[in-house]
Amino acid sequence: MTRQEKRQFNRENQKKTSKLKPYKPITKNDRIIIISIALVIIFSFLYVALRDNSLPNNELVSINVTLKSSPKYDEYKIKSTTYRDIVLTTKEYNREFKITDMTYEATDHEAFKSNIKSGDRIELKVLKSEVSELDENSFWNDYNDVYGLTKNGRNFIDVELRTELKDSDSKWSYFFIAIGLIMLPYGFIKRKPLISMDKALTTICVLGLILILIINRT
Repeated sequence: MTRQEKRQFNRENQKKTSKLKPYKPITKNDRIIIISIALVIIFSFLYVALRDNSLPNNELVSINVTLKSSPKYDEYKIKSTTYRDIVLTTKEYNREFKITDMTYEATDHEAFKSNIKSGDRIELKVLKSEVSELDENSFWNDYNDVYGLTKNGRNFIDVELRTELKDSDSKWSYFFIAIGLIMLPYGFIKRKPLISMDKALTTICVLGLILILIINRT
């Protein structure tokens, strides 16, 4: 069988299959579910992408503490993602303080390791709204977030750099917004779409993966 004959044979089979399995439009309930999921994705990640990641001084408050022990660098994995924290234990509070996430990335680690030791008197910046809960353990959180650390007037955390890193990280939310925008029209289409939703989502995921790889290499 020649290549042209094979193509003709495949076309005939596809025509037979399409006749045997006519397109069935999705139900009204399924369309409502698709629209609801799409809107949740769009608005949730739109909030993450557009929110203000800065920390104004009027939202922070400084507390003076004495370190009970030297800072501990903690590293752990959840699935394939590695997380790194700096754990601080103080004489004044039973609950630990932690430098996490982008605050960790904005820390001058070389200077921190050389200068911050057990018994040091340091100044920590925490959220003003959390001051009354610094020694209260809860089911959801068992540590206090640190947003600034100073010793003898020297600052070891760059708050402005933290904001820049948070803003940059938030840009990945636009990828999920695109997924939501692609899903949304399928909740209104009653006829057979030119491209199925699973193929459209697969395409945007592949393009997103390629974009991530390109950005990581640059």
